[in-house]
Amino acid sequence: MDIKISTLEISASAVKLVVGYELEGSPYVLYANKVALSQAISAGEIVAPDQVINAIKVLAADAREALGETISEVVLALPTIDFEVFRGTQTTNTLSNKIDRIDIKNIMALFRKNRVDPNKVIVAILPQVFKTDSDQVYRLLPLGEVSNTLTVEAFLHVLPIWIYNSYIETVQKAGLKVRKVYPDKYALTELLNSPATATNTYFLVDFGAKQTSITFVSNHNLYFSRIINEGSDDLTYLLAQKYGLELKEADRLKIDFGLDHRNVSVNFPLATGIGERGEEIKVFLSDIYSTCQTFLNSHLQKVLSEIKIVGKSQNMPNLNKYPLLFVGGGSTIYNYEEIIGSDRSFPDKYIVKLDTIGARDLTYAVNLGLIKAYSKYAQDIGDEKASIGTLTRS
Repeated sequence: MDIKISTLEISASAVKLVVGYELEGSPYVLYANKVALSQAISAGEIVAPDQVINAIKVLAADAREALGETISEVVLALPTIDFEVFRGTQTTNTLSNKIDRIDIKNIMALFRKNRVDPNKVIVAILPQVFKTDSDQVYRLLPLGEVSNTLTVEAFLHVLPIWIYNSYIETVQKAGLKVRKVYPDKYALTELLNSPATATNTYFLVDFGAKQTSITFVSNHNLYFSRIINEGSDDLTYLLAQKYGLELKEADRLKIDFGLDHRNVSVNFPLATGIGERGEEIKVFLSDIYSTCQTFLNSHLQKVLSEIKIVGKSQNMPNLNKYPLLFVGGGSTIYNYEEIIGSDRSFPDKYIVKLDTIGARDLTYAVNLGLIKAYSKYAQDIGDEKASIGTLTRS
């Protein structure tokens, strides 16, 4: 699918813009960049919209200069907060006794008329099965098939209206239109929906800057997501506080050295901090290792405990048969494999590695998933011709 797609993620750490298209099932990136945010997002809420708007404008201008064309609309990721999944079925009469694009668009309109909750909105409709009046079942839209009716079974992704409205309004104030939205965790599952992923059923652990999300995926379909309010920035703050470092320096040490415990012939300090009484604090490799190891082991146990709680609430026995797939900036900390390898309760744990032309950085994983998600939608339903806007409660 060679539709050029501009994707935008507004995360706790940065606004990220990626432009690309799908090539043989993988995202091909033409442009990728980000602008860091400082306390602009709190628990998914945009609390400093002007900062976010300015970041979007900076990225749009940079992309225009890099690509030689103006970015006017984007496919937008929404935070998976208070997220729900429903399964629905709709049927419509075909207009010409054979299935056409207009019929599936009518079906989508019928789905959107359903309000499952007055405070929530359907943000994504994901067709799973297409049926004709002769009960023939198809996985892809059977264009041109003779039938008086078209029936579609689909997963419906639902998020709070306040999330939907606030994110779209912020993007619009930055001068861009929103072509379509998807939950960010669904975008990640679409990115992983490829032959390179060893399994289609797993727990996805997104170790982000401010939060860590745990999402259960079965047969490449997202079912539920939970959040732990601890992320890799908490480790940065711990290093900065403990050794009297600037946050930027603490973050560099975390990423570059993290769990590096190599024996070095010359034990020289990696950095020098300032203590509370103004004394000089020399920071050695062993200091970074021990602090990171303690924090990351504790963080992993919180993740595993949350999975077990979820398993009980969802009546899921034998949880440890499901692999754990780790993504997010926290999973890029140097030698993070040591932490997940030290736990034996879940034998299969992997850090996701990207094989994407143009952007192999996990920082852009959600954007890359948006490219795949929208390409799939455009193939099944057709490319959007109009942007979407905010909603009011009815």
